Amino acid sequence: MAITHQLILGPIIGGLSHDRVKIWARADGPVTLYVWIGKKSNLSDASLIGTSGLLVAEDGYVGIVTITQLRSETQYHYALTLTKTKPKPSKIPYPSFITFPPPGERYPFSFVFGSCFRPSSANGGGIFNAIDIQRQVDDLRFILMLGDQIYADQWQYNNLGHIAITIHDYRDVYTYTWSRPPFRNLLKNLPVFMILDDHEVDNDWHWDDKTRRLASIPFYEKFLRWIKHRPKDELFLSLHRVRDALEAYWEHQGIHGLDPIHPIKVDTSGRFNILNSKGSLAFKFSFGAAAFFIMDTRTNRIKEGITNRILDDGQWIELEHWLLEDKFPLKFLVSSSSILFDMLGDFTRDRWNGFKLERNRLLNFIATHAIENLYILTGDLHAGHAIEACLNYPTFPPLRLWEFCASPFEQAVNNLTWTRIKTQSQAIKGYKLHFTVTAHNYGVVNVNYSPNGKPIIRFSLHGSKGNKIRSIETQ
Repeated sequence: MAITHQLILGPIIGGLSHDRVKIWARADGPVTLYVWIGKKSNLSDASLIGTSGLLVAEDGYVGIVTITQLRSETQYHYALTLTKTKPKPSKIPYPSFITFPPPGERYPFSFVFGSCFRPSSANGGGIFNAIDIQRQVDDLRFILMLGDQIYADQWQYNNLGHIAITIHDYRDVYTYTWSRPPFRNLLKNLPVFMILDDHEVDNDWHWDDKTRRLASIPFYEKFLRWIKHRPKDELFLSLHRVRDALEAYWEHQGIHGLDPIHPIKVDTSGRFNILNSKGSLAFKFSFGAAAFFIMDTRTNRIKEGITNRILDDGQWIELEHWLLEDKFPLKFLVSSSSILFDMLGDFTRDRWNGFKLERNRLLNFIATHAIENLYILTGDLHAGHAIEACLNYPTFPPLRLWEFCASPFEQAVNNLTWTRIKTQSQAIKGYKLHFTVTAHNYGVVNVNYSPNGKPIIRFSLHGSKGNKIRSIETQ
């Protein structure tokens, strides 16, 4: 009797551009993914457009199908099957995606972003239902997920009963967290771009040396686990555990994204070769005339004595080059953690406030080169906000830098945002917090262009039911 396998996660639409897309899924055994594409919603015109090759246990039975030579700004319906049998036409529309406009074209659009998804029960993820409704009403084009897409280290919620230690543990946390029907339903229709933060590995983790041989979690996390009598292997972060976590990250998040600017090298077995290797998971893309740079603020984060580093040298070079490019009139700089939000007594120093030299470097570079129409998108804070900073550059009107934060999708909210203090930097001469929201939320960004081509941005925060909480427009 033949064994029948099925999908346990996905499909997910990833790596979308004006002419290509990746369809990702994970199965429960060795199968091949077949992707069918058509322009009719019932797929009566479907044709087999690509296959994945056999999914194997070494990769967790995940796979992608890359589809190229698509037409820009075109809606395609698709089906993902595990056999070569053509999908039957259906009265219910098949899932779909719309390719991006040609690079450089000033095209109005809207997208959604957020971070921190830790479902409290098997019925979690309801906020993604709200996003899906808004996707259809407001024509949202994609979603940015800015980190903590799983909480591998929170044994009370990860369905393991212990902190993830092995690659099988990490895969199981993805299976549990991402199997929520609202999550799966949204991402089969809304293209996604993902980047990790800390909880894909462990809470507030970092490297202790530049060779990336020694990793650790902070003393306060070790202490909390010690007093709760957690097993010894949960009190320390081994190199083996970091590699397993990053491997699981790549299988579930990185593989269906865009290629990193400077990829981390892999060894002969195909696993990340972290030791003494350069590279990061940072990537970039564009939607028409809007450019996005998604920073990797975690895999090169080093705290070595008095030396702290959040970005590697290669990423700094690419970031500064991207900031200076003048072919895009609008830019979004994406960081998994906040750059402009500081809190009194924040001893964790896990955001950019713990890397003040580099934060000053970034803000001074933006100010010195008068980088206009730049917006920071961030998460992690378990609260949402809109901050406007005037940078120390002799222009009129003043050079403004905005930070929009959306977090959490589903997690404990941050009740300490009232301790916020002004971010200190010689690059900042004016600073205004427009609002803070302490509730489950997601952010929506609407991009328009004035008749003279100047970007007009509206940012709004929405609650778990889709209700608009706060909004602001910039010009």
